[in-house]
Amino acid sequence: MNNMGSKNLTRRQLSRLAQKYIAGTATAEEAALLHEWYDTIDPGHTETVLVSTPVSSAEMSEEIFASLQQKIEKEKNKVLILPHRHFHRVYAAAAAILVLIAGAALWYLLSAPVKKESPQFVKEASKEVPAPQAARAVITLASGERLYLDSLSDGPIAVEGSTRVLKKNNGIVYEATPNTDEVQYNVINVPRASRVVNLTLSDGTRVWLNAESSLRYPVAFTGNTRNVEITGEAYFEVSKDPKRQFNVSSRGLTTAVLGTSFNVNTYADEPSMKVTLLEGSVLVNYRNGEKLMLKPGEQARLNSSSSLNLEKDVDTEAVIAWKNEHFMMKGMDMGALARQMARWYNVEIVFGSKIPDREFGGSISRNVSLSTMLKALQESGIDCYIENRKVIIQ
Repeated sequence: MNNMGSKNLTRRQLSRLAQKYIAGTATAEEAALLHEWYDTIDPGHTETVLVSTPVSSAEMSEEIFASLQQKIEKEKNKVLILPHRHFHRVYAAAAAILVLIAGAALWYLLSAPVKKESPQFVKEASKEVPAPQAARAVITLASGERLYLDSLSDGPIAVEGSTRVLKKNNGIVYEATPNTDEVQYNVINVPRASRVVNLTLSDGTRVWLNAESSLRYPVAFTGNTRNVEITGEAYFEVSKDPKRQFNVSSRGLTTAVLGTSFNVNTYADEPSMKVTLLEGSVLVNYRNGEKLMLKPGEQARLNSSSSLNLEKDVDTEAVIAWKNEHFMMKGMDMGALARQMARWYNVEIVFGSKIPDREFGGSISRNVSLSTMLKALQESGIDCYIENRKVIIQ
């Protein structure tokens, strides 16, 4: 399929590509092609395209089921959910087949939950939305070449100048040659419906990226400062280097550190940008000249009026719950929870006449399916249901 764009793929070719991908026989080029198609196609048409193959859907399901049984034997201490009618949807996702739900313990969603009769919230069972099963990050190298994380094996994946790029345990590691003077930039994009991605920069700094986030960074740090740029949300554990300050920039907000642990949330659809310090100290600067020095447990908030505000005694465990694969909802309102769900499950959230005036508490694993999440919300008195990839909340 050389030189063939994803838009030109026929249904037969898409089906064959998906089957090769699941079987582990797809080449890097074929995997990239499938990723490109999946990232641009209308999610509502994905299932239709892949099911429309020369073989019957029953034969296809039996074939997939047989291959899955072999995979099940290799999985231990994991709960497997395989709704029979979802098999083609799993192909369409071109991601992990096994829905692994570990530690999906539901606590409470409201301090005083209001139980009521649950309405029919899943209108079409075939449109079930599972939790993300793979880290679907895309790395754009200095040359413009793209690398798709979940289609790569562990080991060296690229060489940028004198810097080696490796995949290790579903994470990315940069190993730079000492005293290198080259300045090349890479960008890693983590789309919606992706698991958290971890990255180790050339100076040893570790970064975790949430869904719908990106990081632009040099393959090797040169000069007297270490500068990176983010969109979305990221958690940093900065390698200490007293001689070189580490700067994280996003939309006019810069966080300067020498070595510390902190979280940065700069999603454009959130009411404020937030920098939360867990260890060490950081200086938060805004382009209008405002500055805040943070201590552990403090948070700098930049609101819509471009004013920096200090919040003390912040629940840092709740702030980085996403990194630990949980929705931590202590004090969270319906709007904030809906935005997190939209990014995690890659769905559209639609409210009725107004957003329910509710404040939540408790926690739920991010590994549960969307329908499980909605059931928990319904137990809290929220009317909601799925329609294709749209969640309607009354």
